[in-house]
Amino acid sequence: MPTALSYPGLRCVLEFLTPMKRLVTFILYSCLDLRYRIPIVSRNYSLRTIDKTIPLIIEKFEINKNCLNLNDYVIYNYSDGLGFTNGRGKCFERIYPSNLKPEEAMKKLLNSYLGVRSKIYVKCFFFNREIPEFVTPNFILQINELRCCFKYIDGFLPIIDSSSFPLKTLSTAICELTNLNHPVLTSAQELIVLYGFDGLTQLIKHNNTNKRVTFEKYNFRPVDLLVLIENWMKNGKEIGTTFKFHDYEDNHYMHFLLRELKEFKIESDHHSQVTPILRVPIDAFAEIHVSQDNENYIVVEVVSSKNEIDATEVQGSSKKERKS
Repeated sequence: MPTALSYPGLRCVLEFLTPMKRLVTFILYSCLDLRYRIPIVSRNYSLRTIDKTIPLIIEKFEINKNCLNLNDYVIYNYSDGLGFTNGRGKCFERIYPSNLKPEEAMKKLLNSYLGVRSKIYVKCFFFNREIPEFVTPNFILQINELRCCFKYIDGFLPIIDSSSFPLKTLSTAICELTNLNHPVLTSAQELIVLYGFDGLTQLIKHNNTNKRVTFEKYNFRPVDLLVLIENWMKNGKEIGTTFKFHDYEDNHYMHFLLRELKEFKIESDHHSQVTPILRVPIDAFAEIHVSQDNENYIVVEVVSSKNEIDATEVQGSSKKERKS
């Protein structure tokens, strides 16, 4: 049986591979699910040698004092040892050595799986508490989406690569009024509000810069939607801004809007689905469309009005007339 190639041997092989084959070799390995990558690396000395230099891609990552969740690979800390589950129903435990503290055990595990790497890419990072003490200063994540509680939002910033901002998606609870001005919140491309304070009327009235905002259940009152629309009518809003509000199955909030803004209701011809249900003008160039999607969300968005299109056509035709 031939012996495995050493790291220098692997480097020689990679050197003479075509660029495409070399790229595919690294991509296939770096994209392996953690359930397969971790056991493969632990059994292969050559891969262990280069593993830390190859970026790690994690779909879902959660960390707290007593738990590491790497996709579906979960490691949890209990009184006498560590428990492991692999996401496929298999569980096993390992008792601590008598001289090993729980915090030290978690630090060793974190360093073994994720420590001292060139890049760690995380699609969705869950963070609800302060950074545990066993996380080292050189532990840095590059993330796309963050699910957190703003009570601890400043605590996680040291372990997030600055290139992650602005975030593509921020799913969060909003605990205090000052959170509305936090740069992580105001710069997020999409904001999902899980729950908050006082029906979140402050956020709805606030002149925030997020173009896409979604409110989940129990976060607002029917009158909040009316306040939002009236505020946009009065002060205007950037075209493309979209707010979504989860309605109840009886469409209580939509019925309220239809009653309060009945003069802007669009009548249906009963032969096709009419979108939007409400059309509220802002000015000659923009208007507010209110509709309801298939997931029972009320969608309030600012779009270009027909008057703007007409004005463009008129300008275009007048220029043609001048040229002729």
